[in-house]
Amino acid sequence: MNPFEGYRLTSPFGWRIHPVHKTRKFHKGVDLVISPANGPLYAFVGGEVLHAKMGATGSGFGNYGNTVAIKDDKGYLHVYAHMSSIAVVVGQKVKRGDRIGNQGSTGISTGPHLHYEIRKNTSPSFGFTVDESGVVEPTQYLINYYGQQQPVVDKGEGPMTAEEKKRVEDLEATSKAQAEWIKAEKAKADMPCPDWAKAAYEHYKDYISDETGSYEFWRLLVINYRKEKGFKVNKEAGK
Repeated sequence: MNPFEGYRLTSPFGWRIHPVHKTRKFHKGVDLVISPANGPLYAFVGGEVLHAKMGATGSGFGNYGNTVAIKDDKGYLHVYAHMSSIAVVVGQKVKRGDRIGNQGSTGISTGPHLHYEIRKNTSPSFGFTVDESGVVEPTQYLINYYGQQQPVVDKGEGPMTAEEKKRVEDLEATSKAQAEWIKAEKAKADMPCPDWAKAAYEHYKDYISDETGSYEFWRLLVINYRKEKGFKVNKEAGK
């Protein structure tokens, strides 16, 4: 089961070529897209709103644009960035599925999307760290988090009803499917350089420490290489 059902994943967690700065940088969250461009966004988990405004430089949310940050019951901070509008306030308690605002492209962004990351701490600077040590992979975290919220069965009432038994069986089947999906996603991150990306790899290999990456990483590397190559060709033609 995909915890981001209804969203289109445009950039996964991990190393990538930054779409704006064009340098190799660790992506500390995931980029998700819904339609329409200003569509509503809902909380993936419940908790307390600690931040609900434009991210300021030095705050831990610089360049994040309109940002909502929610602390869950385990102390982790769920960050929703680049929003066009915000529908919650600091101190508010929200539940999973509550609307928190709308998708947008505020801050440093190439287009309407949601940047979603999960930080291990809430302070200082809302848990911001320069490297990836302060964050967790969002997909696996949500799968684990949802899996711990199992249906409660009152053992004092005797055997489970048929409906309760069906709920437990559905939960077990969902957990198995989730594990298989995560295994497949992780395998993608260890993908060797494909033939169609070898020219780009050779061009950038002095700047790449690993010879494996996700499909999305190789795709972005090729796109950046083609853009750079096209720019040089056009520049030569203009001489």
